[in-house]
Amino acid sequence: MADRIAQATPALLLISDSETETGRIGTSIGFALRTGDTVLLSGDLGAGKTRMVRGMAEGIESPVPARSPTFVIVNEYPGRIKLCHCDFYRLGSVDEVEELALEERLVDGALVIEWPEIGEGVLALDVLFVQFSIGDHDDQRQITFTPTGPRSAALLGRAAAVFESLDAAVGLTRHAEHEGGRS
Repeated sequence: MADRIAQATPALLLISDSETETGRIGTSIGFALRTGDTVLLSGDLGAGKTRMVRGMAEGIESPVPARSPTFVIVNEYPGRIKLCHCDFYRLGSVDEVEELALEERLVDGALVIEWPEIGEGVLALDVLFVQFSIGDHDDQRQITFTPTGPRSAALLGRAAAVFESLDAAVGLTRHAEHEGGRS
């Protein structure tokens, strides 16, 4: 996985200045998700991965709010499509990842995985890799999106279009406050 992602070119960098913005980015991805899509979330503890998944669950119109699956490993959220949310943080080997039969979950839903590094070698080849980094202040996140194939590139394109329309719908212009009102 690390080689595949290292060879891919990051396609988008978004700056989130709050948990709300991170959630809105996740909602955009949720609206754009289709059956068979895989999203991998990587970043330090507290970087916003689970907050993004909460947004994704809202985007698929799940009546169940997303929560961290750290102790149960996999949570499933019903909605427009089924969203399987996995957290590999407590897994100790690739064998444990294989036991989850993740490819079977893609038949009727989408998959989002936190701490995907442990699953290297057994995860889908075409994934949207999302890297979270701490920004210039405690609440700011730099979120980099790297598609590794045509399916994930299409997902990112759909999500970006939804994000732009959500920003327009709530009257936001990207970084307008930080640029003295210029958009």
